[in-house]
Amino acid sequence: MSSPRTVVPPRPQITSHMYSLPVRRLKEILSHVVPTANLGPVEEISSTQLPRLYQLNMSDDRKLLLSFAPSLMTRLLRQEAAIISSEATLVHFIAGTERTLERAVSPCSEIDTPGSKTVSNLIPKILKSSSNNRELAYPYTISEPTGGVPLSTLSVYLSIPERREIDKQIGSMARALASLTSPTGTFGTVSHVLPDPYGKNSGPQAALPSPPVGCKKWSEAFNLLLEGILRDGEDVLVLLPYAIIRAHCRRLSWHLDAVTIPRLVVLDVSSERNVMVERGGEDCASYSGKEIKMTGLRSWSLGAFGDPLIADAFDKPSEGFLEGWNGGGESVVEDEKNVGIRLLLYRVFSAAVSIVTEHYRPQIDSSRKELDGRRKLTSVLAELEKVDLIPCDVLKRGRRPSGEEMV
Repeated sequence: MSSPRTVVPPRPQITSHMYSLPVRRLKEILSHVVPTANLGPVEEISSTQLPRLYQLNMSDDRKLLLSFAPSLMTRLLRQEAAIISSEATLVHFIAGTERTLERAVSPCSEIDTPGSKTVSNLIPKILKSSSNNRELAYPYTISEPTGGVPLSTLSVYLSIPERREIDKQIGSMARALASLTSPTGTFGTVSHVLPDPYGKNSGPQAALPSPPVGCKKWSEAFNLLLEGILRDGEDVLVLLPYAIIRAHCRRLSWHLDAVTIPRLVVLDVSSERNVMVERGGEDCASYSGKEIKMTGLRSWSLGAFGDPLIADAFDKPSEGFLEGWNGGGESVVEDEKNVGIRLLLYRVFSAAVSIVTEHYRPQIDSSRKELDGRRKLTSVLAELEKVDLIPCDVLKRGRRPSGEEMV
């Protein structure tokens, strides 16, 4: 983890972005979660992710991770509204299908080689999670982290073979996750498809989690995602070609219905800020490609059941990623002949997210990131304008939504 600093004890410095931890209440919760150890120093972990992270140093030398929901002062996108509960729900689901995951990984995958962790070990072990604010004022999760540091802190030091190795491991993990399908048969984000296993009410009137809904078609689920980010932009008056984007989506979203199996995908599975890695050995000169490995993801909150191609890695997939993805066995991509149109729609969504995010949470380099996003959006919209000019034999896949036979 990246350079933690002690905040309790002594008394933490409270800023607009920090939350004064209720240490007494935290100790009480931990006494039930880890009854054989006591809470020692608590350290804030510097992170670019939305959740506020703290390392809990226990008296038995265990180091646990406390994830808090973002401060109320942090403006969230619609897709980020329930990141703590979404992450806990997804990790719980994956842990429950551990055997399925392990069978899904190719025997030759570098993730599952001697001395390396299996895919099932790339998820944290959740000890306690709460999706309400009754216990610690914010939703939170206490877990045993998988370790490592964000790839963004190490990427400039990696050799070309080492980076290819990490990309390959990311591809292998993404392929293994795609082997998991929605247990309800519906499409949508994890929070819309799966019940929250940690969301039960306490007391004699405790009720089971409300049944998930989800969408019957992938086009419906994707439209909800896209419309969500567009409304986020409209809420803060971000200048975007909303009418054009919506028109293209209405015109072409029927292509998304070729996806009939809702497969698990983590939208930011290849983000350098999200991928966690570790290197072995002391001497940097002795590193080789096989001595670096991915340890997991910092956040599992952006999970969804749908088309695996919506993941950020498929925007401009590296050779290493494709090697890992294609090494996972039989293809799980449906209607491969027309994936190009689906990818264009996903790129519109990705570009819109990158632009709007910089307005919600401006950073030092926000202007550059927003400009990159706008260039990407302009380019992909220009490509979408040409879709009707594609020869019919390329698009020949039965009927249009109107029932008109395609020639």
